[in-house]
Amino acid sequence: MPARAGAGLARVLSYQVNEDVRAGRLRLVLEPFEPAPRPVHLMYAPRSQSRLPLKLRAFIDFAVPRLRERLVQAALPSAG
Repeated sequence: MPARAGAGLARVLSYQVNEDVRAGRLRLVLEPFEPAPRPVHLMYAPRSQSRLPLKLRAFIDFAVPRLRERLVQAALPSAG
C-alpha cells in the first residue's frame, strides 16, 4: 500500500490498517469525515421449514461472538 510507504493517503476499511495505526506506521488524517460504522449481518437463504438446519445454527452460534470480538478489537483509537 503506497500510504505505508509514505506516498500519500489511502481510503481503506479499519480492519485493513488497524495494526498499522496502533503501531504508529499510519495515522488518521480525515477522521472528522469518516462515515458512520456500518452493521455486520450474517445472512442465509430462507427455507420452507420453520427451523434452521442444525449445521447453520451451530455456525451462527460459533461465528457471532467471534465476529463481535474481532469488530471490537478492530475499532481504531480516536485521534482526538
